[in-house]
Amino acid sequence: MRVAYLGLTLLWSLASATILQNGQVKEDPYPGQAPVISLDNSWRNYAPDVPEIAYKGRWDSKHISWWSAPGIKLQFSGNKLAISFGPSTSDGVLVAYRLGSLDWQFSNVTADATYQFIGPWTELADDIVDVPKIFEMRVQIAGVSTASTAELTIPPRYAKKVEVIGGSIASGQYGSYETLSSWAYLFVAGLGNVEHTLTSYAGVCLVDKQCYDGSAHGMTWYWHRASDPGGRSRAFYPEEPEIFDNSAEQPADLVIIQLGGNDHRHPNEIPPRDFYHAYVNLIEDIHSTWPHAVILIMSQWGVWEKQGFSYVPNMVYEEEGRQVHQHFKDRGFVYYFDTTGILQHNDINPKNHPTDVGHIKLASHLLQWTRMVMRWKLEPMGEVQHGTLYWNDQQEY
Repeated sequence: MRVAYLGLTLLWSLASATILQNGQVKEDPYPGQAPVISLDNSWRNYAPDVPEIAYKGRWDSKHISWWSAPGIKLQFSGNKLAISFGPSTSDGVLVAYRLGSLDWQFSNVTADATYQFIGPWTELADDIVDVPKIFEMRVQIAGVSTASTAELTIPPRYAKKVEVIGGSIASGQYGSYETLSSWAYLFVAGLGNVEHTLTSYAGVCLVDKQCYDGSAHGMTWYWHRASDPGGRSRAFYPEEPEIFDNSAEQPADLVIIQLGGNDHRHPNEIPPRDFYHAYVNLIEDIHSTWPHAVILIMSQWGVWEKQGFSYVPNMVYEEEGRQVHQHFKDRGFVYYFDTTGILQHNDINPKNHPTDVGHIKLASHLLQWTRMVMRWKLEPMGEVQHGTLYWNDQQEY
């Protein structure tokens, strides 16, 4: 399952899936299905390239979103809002959207159609109808429409930015709401007022070689590409994906890297020294692009093994990760975040990915690291499991 922010952020390719809560199937796991509409004279229409639409994450020149949880952010007046989706939108893709910082809602959408996400059913007090409101969504969009008497305005941009680079764990694979359940998203949401890009994709290797049956390249190559290593993007760009100019983006203040699981697994089994050199090269590349960014190496576990009367994690490329940190130590911009002890074996699902609770633990520890080491204030204070109604709210369970 993959999620997509309306036209922009999360790409969930499956229209439905089972979500368990307290061991029971969760009723109405994806609230918020938006109706299909036809635009008439009561709407004011905006093309996808207007400056009032803020694109978040990695998008290509055709306004198609890639990687993990890309999206759009809008500021609009009035009491209705609609999004039109382009011809490259996956049929039935599930997108996530929300108003302000309310809970995320979910809707299936399809190509060449317009869906209304804000309307009479949305609870808007009379005194805020004409007040600018923030709307977020995560997919390709063909345009945005407001009431004919209303308008889009440019949403505020935050001064700080975080980039997360990773594989399936950072992408939230097997989480209830995929990327919205990932430690990466929970962390940036917990920081509050920061911009963020999650450059992560399930199955990607750090080292620039073919991993599994996918792309012939790894993250050291794909960090400069707009689209991800997936089969959908390779079919869309069979020869060469578009270049993504990182230097043209808002510079990141903090870059967190968690890679190695795919390099380590069969049949890839990247030699440790190759992994080390690729890590050094990626960090040098990032530093040359964003010379003022702090870069955090995040360790990664392998399988959990039962030893006697306890479970012990088998860490992946642990020695090489520490050697990379040591290589840059005197230069002062690279830190090492040891995940040992944060997770227990029951925080890991059968495929070695964190459960929702495991992701929350990782995000919480990272938030405190950022508060203490980076001296960033948490605004709001360490918010995690952001914006989804997940926990059991009944006493009879």
